[in-house]
Amino acid sequence: MVRPPAAESPVQRTEVLDRGALNRLRRNSGMSLQWISWDNSRGHLRVEERDGLVLLRGTQQQRNGPGRLEIDGVVLRIDRTSFVFRGRIDIHQAPGDRAECPRSGDLHFRVTGSRRYWRMQEMETCGRLTDYVDIYF
Repeated sequence: MVRPPAAESPVQRTEVLDRGALNRLRRNSGMSLQWISWDNSRGHLRVEERDGLVLLRGTQQQRNGPGRLEIDGVVLRIDRTSFVFRGRIDIHQAPGDRAECPRSGDLHFRVTGSRRYWRMQEMETCGRLTDYVDIYF
């Protein structure tokens, strides 16, 4: 008999391995999806903390267009250069033939080099285009 995969366990608390990184996330300067923000406009990302859990929720709307990015979920773990996010990242009205591009589950964000943002590492989905979702600090 094949058993269904175990459901993701509920998150009790965000594992904070670097307080400085958490502070950068708290004071973030927005988020972006590259094809929405060619003009350097950013969406708003709200960070809330409730009972030891870090919650993220945000939206970016394409100026003069239908594109939209939405983020909603929790941070499972954060360290100096990365964090793990569990939740939904939805891309609406994507260019080309990818009108909707929902993602859910555990997604990884990482800072590389001297960049001043975390970039989602699961960049490819929904067709052949690459989506760069960035959270700035």
